[in-house]
Amino acid sequence: MERKKSLGLYLASVTVILALVGIIAYLINTNTNYYAKLGVDSVMLLCGILGVLLTVVYILIGLKGTPMVADILPVAASVLFMVCTMFLLNVRINSLAAVFTFENSAANMADTTSCIVAIAGCALAAIFSIIMSFFDVSKAK
Repeated sequence: MERKKSLGLYLASVTVILALVGIIAYLINTNTNYYAKLGVDSVMLLCGILGVLLTVVYILIGLKGTPMVADILPVAASVLFMVCTMFLLNVRINSLAAVFTFENSAANMADTTSCIVAIAGCALAAIFSIIMSFFDVSKAK
């Protein structure tokens, strides 16, 4: 049986891209001068990578059909992306407040750019993942 692509495929693809942007920006941020002392949060990284993997599995399964078992994948990915975002905010919020108030210099603001991109990428991935869970990846013709 032929299947045609649905809106869920495009939303899932955007979700994967946003999550990867957030994870890569976070890894770049952990190597900057100001944020290097905080290290890498392994829980945040693991949740983000697992969310990406679950979304990719959801896409691959959804292209072949839509079994009931696959309906849990976007929900689990949404939860993982939310946990990823919360852990990222937990680690970075005090440093962001310090940079925006007391330690405001050009170098610190440049280091903060990748932090803001990471937070935005992870938060948008969580939002798109929630929206994605309402749509199928493909539909029968």
